[in-house]
Amino acid sequence: MSMKKKMGTSILAGALGLSLIGGGTWAAFNDVEDTQNTLANGVLDLEFGEKNTIDFEIRNLKPGDHFTKTLHLVHGDTATLDINQILVSTNSVEGVWEDKDVLNLNSEVGAGSGDNSESDFLSQFKVVVSADGSQVWSGHLNQLVGLNPVDITGTNDTTAGLPVGEEMEYEVYIEFEENDDRFPNSRYFEQNKYQGEESKFEMSFEATQMPGEERFNGDDAE
Repeated sequence: MSMKKKMGTSILAGALGLSLIGGGTWAAFNDVEDTQNTLANGVLDLEFGEKNTIDFEIRNLKPGDHFTKTLHLVHGDTATLDINQILVSTNSVEGVWEDKDVLNLNSEVGAGSGDNSESDFLSQFKVVVSADGSQVWSGHLNQLVGLNPVDITGTNDTTAGLPVGEEMEYEVYIEFEENDDRFPNSRYFEQNKYQGEESKFEMSFEATQMPGEERFNGDDAE
């Protein structure tokens, strides 16, 4: 190869090498800093307390009978968040309710006289829920069963219904109201159509969180 060709090849290779070097990024000095970030969720822990007697089974009731039970709620040991509301949902247990006409009122009084629904039956029971001597809800059992949850705390979005580490006691008064109405042209009382009937229902208690808010570094840091 001639000297002229050798020089041309050498110059080309050098140019290619400069091109590769120029295409990269070089920094003689460097410094790196790391940050540590933590997101930790809180805990709601609604429990029944020792004084709770809301589970009950009372039979052979008659109009005028009444009883009071205690609902004892505790914000458990693992809780780290205040509870805003306590919502009560009530649902009937399937397979228990049966419309009975034990006095055969459909024949004795007239067609349909002995017929009623589970809602009719539950409407005979008055319910009053109180906390610290103040009434928080009143109505009848049929207004609780199968409907939207009922708030028994009575708080707003800025007030905790049950703060961490605290407990609440409710008195639940239930009365089988007495009705002395009789069927037209009959000696039978209308409430006779409820004789021998039974309903079973479940109550669920749901704790809700306080509304979200702006948070800052160091909030609730341990």
